[in-house]
Amino acid sequence: MSAAVSNDAAHSSDWAFKQLFKLESKCRSPVPASQVEAIGEFPKLLDQFPFPTLVSSAFLKLGDLFRSSPNSLRYHIAQVFEASQHHLAQVTQTEELLKRVVGVLYSNDPIARVLALRLIGNASAVFAKYPEAQHGILLRYQSLHPLELVAAVQTTEALLKYSPSFLNVVWKTVLSKADDVSMPDSARVQLIRSLQHAASNLTLSTTLYPYCQRWTYQPDTSAAVQRTAMYTWKAIIQRHNELQFDDAEHISKYLAHELGSIRCAALALLGKWQAKSQPADAGKSEQIKQRLRAHLKQQLLSDQDPTHLNELRLAAVVLARIEALSKDEFSSWEAAQSFAIRAGQAFEAATPVLQTAFQADTNTGTGVGPLLRFMVSGTMLAINIASILHNENCQSKAAELVRDTWQALSKVDESANEAKYIQRFLRLSWSWCKSVHQQPVVLDLLKDTLGTPSKTFAWHAITIGASAKYFGCFADICQSHIANFVGGLASGNFDKRAAWQAVVMLLAYQQQCHDVSAGDTATSAIVQWLEHIRQFSTPPETHVNAFASTGPPGWMIQRIMAFLTACGQWPTLYKLCQAIPTQGLSSNVQSWLHYISNAAAAEASVEDSAVFSKYMGLSLSTLRVLDKSAACMFRLLILQLRHEFVRVHHEWKQLQSLTSFRPAVCLVVESLANSIQALVSQTELCECAFADSVTQKWLSQMQQRLRSAALALSGIIADADSPSSAAAAVLAEIGEQCMSFTPGRAFFEEPPRPAIVIETRPDFENSSDTFAVYSGTEFHFAVEGFLRLPRTPLPAAFRCIRIAAWLSRQPQELHGLQTRTKYYEIAQAAVYRGSSPQAENKLDLTLDRATLFEAPLDDTYFTCPCAISMPSLRAVFDHVDVNIILYVHIFCGLVDSSNRTWWTGPHASYPLLVSTTAKS
Repeated sequence: MSAAVSNDAAHSSDWAFKQLFKLESKCRSPVPASQVEAIGEFPKLLDQFPFPTLVSSAFLKLGDLFRSSPNSLRYHIAQVFEASQHHLAQVTQTEELLKRVVGVLYSNDPIARVLALRLIGNASAVFAKYPEAQHGILLRYQSLHPLELVAAVQTTEALLKYSPSFLNVVWKTVLSKADDVSMPDSARVQLIRSLQHAASNLTLSTTLYPYCQRWTYQPDTSAAVQRTAMYTWKAIIQRHNELQFDDAEHISKYLAHELGSIRCAALALLGKWQAKSQPADAGKSEQIKQRLRAHLKQQLLSDQDPTHLNELRLAAVVLARIEALSKDEFSSWEAAQSFAIRAGQAFEAATPVLQTAFQADTNTGTGVGPLLRFMVSGTMLAINIASILHNENCQSKAAELVRDTWQALSKVDESANEAKYIQRFLRLSWSWCKSVHQQPVVLDLLKDTLGTPSKTFAWHAITIGASAKYFGCFADICQSHIANFVGGLASGNFDKRAAWQAVVMLLAYQQQCHDVSAGDTATSAIVQWLEHIRQFSTPPETHVNAFASTGPPGWMIQRIMAFLTACGQWPTLYKLCQAIPTQGLSSNVQSWLHYISNAAAAEASVEDSAVFSKYMGLSLSTLRVLDKSAACMFRLLILQLRHEFVRVHHEWKQLQSLTSFRPAVCLVVESLANSIQALVSQTELCECAFADSVTQKWLSQMQQRLRSAALALSGIIADADSPSSAAAAVLAEIGEQCMSFTPGRAFFEEPPRPAIVIETRPDFENSSDTFAVYSGTEFHFAVEGFLRLPRTPLPAAFRCIRIAAWLSRQPQELHGLQTRTKYYEIAQAAVYRGSSPQAENKLDLTLDRATLFEAPLDDTYFTCPCAISMPSLRAVFDHVDVNIILYVHIFCGLVDSSNRTWWTGPHASYPLLVSTTAKS
């Protein structure tokens, strides 16, 4: 198979099946090298075209080859099953595939049986539930061949991951083999590890307890078996099967073992011990505590800081649980506090060079890697121990450690791979501080760290400060930083980072709490800064330097723009876009700024219909240029919706001066009434695009107002009131508030959304000829594909795919809001197959009438059979033979748990030749 395949060909189902047939013929070649090469191409083909039909065919062919091939090829086929096991869930004929493989399990050749076991293990995700596979594996334990016995052990462990009930079948066999000291240690380790699945069975876990005890205590047991026995013992500890006090005391002796793996296993097992308030033997209890304290002391004296962090954490947690009952002394807290302070000092010692670099504005985001994680881990350990001990003094000291760690993090910027780690720590530690009422300790620090070079820390501080509960703590310091910024623009005597973070905090607070005074303060500061840098507009180099020395950091500009739009500060946004230097920016970024600038200019002059239309047209033109591969489609739809809404609003205002329903006026009112109804549908369409919460709120508000206006309008026209009354009623329902355009971040960046990738069978897109079908019949086809979900959470959980299909005279045109809305309305009006009449005698009655089909999501894949009734051309054209071209339209959407359809696309159309003579 050629290594270089075009992108179009790679996505063609016809091409994929042709390649599959080529691979099958090469696998039948008498040349072994060609066979091995062809088998190795299967994973690539499945990755390129992971649809159920092809996947099932490919694996069944591999199963046939496995049954009839020599062992040399069976090995490579088993490798393919391992490399492509993530595709096995798409096999629709699993039983047939298993029959081809199980037959080899009963071969006279032990190597063939080993390879069959290995293949079953690689495909355990789909074979685990079948008794044939389970019985075949159980029989292999009777073999005397060492490789076959090891393969049976490995396959058992693989099957138990997907079918824990299989342990009931092999329980006695696995237990006896695991207890057999003559078995190889590697096989015993796998068998003992597979016994962890007994945790969900009360009887089996109770039976297993003494075995784990014996495997751990035996002096001649190897370290690998001993470690695995401890982890299995830990897994089966339940309320009915608690770790006994004497066993816990014995396990604590392993804390002095020379191997770290044994020490960690012992600590993990001790972590399951439920210490009692009054142990039966106080002397043994004290011995456990002394061993834990000695272990902690040894770990704290270790020179290799990050190496034994897991041991230190486990030992401190176990000791804290014991000390929480006795409440005599808190050695666990002292160890955790000492470790956290030590980690913080190591981090602080490594940061002076970075701080100097950041103060010089050489923001490299270097980070300090392991030391940063070391410090954060120490602080989280202190939080865990303080939470276990439930001691106010420990909690207060832990909050101080959180404060010190936050202060250290605020001094340096982070690299990209550390940002998420820091963000998670900040969120968790802040939640803990709130739960123990220690917020003031951190809030006092945040007021002093405005101006941090860390982007992650800055956004977290802004989020906290902009909340209604804590904004009062930051209001004065923000006002002070902004006043110093405005007053020091001429002299340059101000803290630039602190000032701009204060501005963003005020804007964020205005958006969340609708505090106009806070937003006015921030907006006024931005306007004064813009006036200041206007003095340096020429030459361009001076303007660039003035912007860099006094303006916000690059990573903050888009957020400032988003807050300005959400607060309706369009004139300020327009001035900001005009002030941003474009030298050195790519053409796409310049076009993006041009689109934002024109949209802001349009909104700033929304009362003037002509000026608004001029600038909005320029913004839409720029977006259409940027709209490659539908990257800007949502923003294009939003702006088109806004443009249409303002136009209709202005025309209603013009009708207020008319007092009589003349014929021409009646037509205008009727047209505007239809426009109101169209705007309702257009708003619904935009709501299905997974906008951010701010934009979604604006869309919902506008849709509600438009529905009220349409309802009021219908009553007024029915009563034949004057045009001015109709206009007044509509404008009153819409309200002046609806005229304010306040989108969120979706106005600047494409919101995350699911993507559906589809193929049709037959393949319309890559067919060289137009498909021909008989008139008056049903045309059957299938839409299959898979769903790609974004990493960010979505506002709905999806249960199935919904497809609306219909015939039309024209192909789809999806670039305009009006045409998209037309298709959306057709899809919304679709009915399930069988609910609508079949082919009509009149051609127009069969067009643009959608039929609805659904398919469940199998993981992320789906196959949806569809059928469309063709018009009866002989009845339409008076029994004359005729051929016409119609287009089958496919509209794809997702159905959530509340049965709402999100018409996310893709939306496609394909030509069909409907004929009275041609045969499909």
